[in-house]
Amino acid sequence: MEIIKPIIRILGKPFPDEENWGTYSKKVIALSLFVAFFLYVFKPFGLDTLESDVLIICLGFGAMTFAGALVYELSLGQLFRLLGFHNKWTFGKWIVNTLITTLFISLANFIFSRLVLLGSIDWSLFPTMLYSTFMIGIFPVTTLGAWLLAQQEKKYKGIANEINQSKTSPVETAVEDKSIFNVPTGSIKYIEALQNYVKIGYTDVDGNSQIQTERLTLKEASTQTTGSGLTKCHRSFLVNKNAIISVSGNAQGLLLTLSNCDKIIPVSRTYVSLFRA
Repeated sequence: MEIIKPIIRILGKPFPDEENWGTYSKKVIALSLFVAFFLYVFKPFGLDTLESDVLIICLGFGAMTFAGALVYELSLGQLFRLLGFHNKWTFGKWIVNTLITTLFISLANFIFSRLVLLGSIDWSLFPTMLYSTFMIGIFPVTTLGAWLLAQQEKKYKGIANEINQSKTSPVETAVEDKSIFNVPTGSIKYIEALQNYVKIGYTDVDGNSQIQTERLTLKEASTQTTGSGLTKCHRSFLVNKNAIISVSGNAQGLLLTLSNCDKIIPVSRTYVSLFRA
């Protein structure tokens, strides 16, 4: 059991999530090109017996790798997001997601290989294809994921230490005297998006923490509080930079601890530079 605990801890670590389609597409394209390159150089699965069109066939496998990953993301990937699978994204969830993506890629390549090379599909051979795909891909991909986790975690912990060492008190910035839903923006600690609603965390006149939920989008809240010191730090959060008392980090970015507030506010990688100034 003592061996299992460190493994569970590693699998539960926050893992860098894809923030947009552009980043995801670039990584899938890179994977597809790697597959085509690997097959062309090493020629496994009987490719060495082909006398012509080897490059075209290898590029075909690369294209099917891209297609399989794309079909997964547009189907089960989106469904999993709607069901909350990507909430609190961890290394363990990333591995599960990678395994399912690999299944889709293997299926696409199996159909391509059978129809293009042999002209018919024999589903009894699919487990062999699946096994080969996992053996070739899952170990280097998982190793790469573990390396990325360690590098990103080290990077943002280092940035957090730099920020903490460079200041001895909460950040002070010039602000405008504003309010939103009768809550003075100076007393707001954060605003969190909840689909078409926002949750406003603030302190009242007695210094007590309060939560107020209103029908408003985060974009509208950002517009209404421009110049107030509230800054977007994540796709789901605005934070009051004047309330920050300490900063920590993980592989997903920075984590902000605020004065008189129990909630830890995430800063995604896109917005990290705003908090280093």
